[in-house]
Amino acid sequence: MTLNDSAASGDQLQTLRDLRDLLAKNIELCDSLRDLASLSGRLQSVLDQIATLEGPKEAGDGIDEIAQQRAARRASAAKGSVRAGKS
Repeated sequence: MTLNDSAASGDQLQTLRDLRDLLAKNIELCDSLRDLASLSGRLQSVLDQIATLEGPKEAGDGIDEIAQQRAARRASAAKGSVRAGKS
C-alpha cells in the first residue's frame, strides 16, 4: 500500500508505517547533513507514534514459556499414552 492509499483509507497506524518506510528510504538517499538530521528526527517521532498505537508487546517470561511447554507435553501424552487408558 502506498502512503497516499493508506492516508486516504484513514488507517492511522498503516499510514504511520508507510511514512516510516518512506522516511527510511529518503534517509538512505540523503546527501545533506541538515536534511539527514531533520529526516532522522521525524523518523524517530513516527517510530514513537507507531509504538504508542501498537501498545506494549506481550512478551511472556521464562516461567510462562515453561508452563506452556509442560501443558503441551501433558496434552500430547494424554492423547497417545497407553497408560492414560489404564487404571
